[in-house]
Amino acid sequence: MIDKVKSTIGKYAMLSEGATVVAAVSGGSDSMALLHILNQLKDEYKFTLCAAHVNHCLRGNDADSDESFVREKCRELGIDLYVKRSDVAGMAAEQGIGLEECGRKVRYEFFNSLGDGVLIATAHNLSDRAETFMFNFARGSALRGLCSIPPVRENIIRPLIDCTKEEIIEFCKNNSVEYVTDATNADVKYSRNRIRHNVITELRKINPSFEIGAGRCIDSLNEDEKYLSSLAEETVEKAVCSGGYDAKILDAAPLPIKKRAIVRIIENAHGVTVESKFLDAICGLLEASGKIQVNGGVTVRVRKGILDFPCEIREMPEAQLLAKRIRYGDTLIEAEIINNCETNYLQNISNCGLEYLLDCDKIHGRVIVRGRCEGDKITLASRKCTKTLKKLFNELGVSPERRSSVAVFADESGVILVEGAGVDSRVAVGKATENVLKITIIK
Repeated sequence: MIDKVKSTIGKYAMLSEGATVVAAVSGGSDSMALLHILNQLKDEYKFTLCAAHVNHCLRGNDADSDESFVREKCRELGIDLYVKRSDVAGMAAEQGIGLEECGRKVRYEFFNSLGDGVLIATAHNLSDRAETFMFNFARGSALRGLCSIPPVRENIIRPLIDCTKEEIIEFCKNNSVEYVTDATNADVKYSRNRIRHNVITELRKINPSFEIGAGRCIDSLNEDEKYLSSLAEETVEKAVCSGGYDAKILDAAPLPIKKRAIVRIIENAHGVTVESKFLDAICGLLEASGKIQVNGGVTVRVRKGILDFPCEIREMPEAQLLAKRIRYGDTLIEAEIINNCETNYLQNISNCGLEYLLDCDKIHGRVIVRGRCEGDKITLASRKCTKTLKKLFNELGVSPERRSSVAVFADESGVILVEGAGVDSRVAVGKATENVLKITIIK
């Protein structure tokens, strides 16, 4: 199996001399095999190896036991280990996302925080790849989804991607590699487990080497997808024009290229992967005109031969009581109280979002988040004059389409903060400020 892993590393150019590799280790058979194999190869390939473990705090004592096991094994191997404990269930509820998505986000943010330019090695294997293929097939995924788990994606490498689960178990047995078993892996109420224990078991009766056959199929599909995607990228580049994309150029492309080009355009503009059910409708717009709203709240319009994304006036939610973290429309708002803080006037604009500081002791009652109301006024600390929000938005160049989605913060005495504009002078921090409310607004 070592030779197979080395062949995979070479085939996909996974490692470079002097790299730092972070092995993602859960304690299961796959990740423990990965850790031992990388530990054997680190001198030959001249890379630095460390390990990382995330305790999602989802399985109580079992999760803590897994963490202790990983700590002990890394200590025995002399491998530096970094551990993060995170209440994934609580975070998922706060952010309104699924447990799996939240857990993945936590893991990769943690792994990437361990250093600039690190390579993250995960233990995904050929069996995982086949299961993902079948899962996506059952969902009706297009070619892109059927390509399953890639061997390399950005800084993520998967050295075991050509090894089956049986080979990994055999390696652990022959090399006395201990591992823990997650009892939930046998629970067929989960879709992936049903595929693993029921569907693939039946497919092996037809072809005992099903995973290997599926791997060949997936590799072939990846080659096709790579070629079609390159043609789509060329089409997107040709279609770029003033105000958007030339609808005639997009419409002239063959249908598989046309759909991929549309997907790329929307991904580049909004970071949203448009669902396939909307693609035919968008293709129809290219021949005439009109608009359609797709998933993610993105509006796609074709007007005067140009495909673009107009701003839409949207109804914002009712007023919400400011909490530690809330979602407001497309905005994530985080609030933090900093006690006994020495500070001065500050409004810091970063790539992540907008950060504002308010004097806690000057706030009257509770703080709510809402849209603009008729008669709203604010005296910006930076301007020293009172303006209605309507006039302020005019001066700041906020388009009418966007105004309804701007977050307005108010206490029981009035507006204290307007997203993108600033803090009211009544609650602005100063030399005498002791307790600060820090509000971060992330789009």
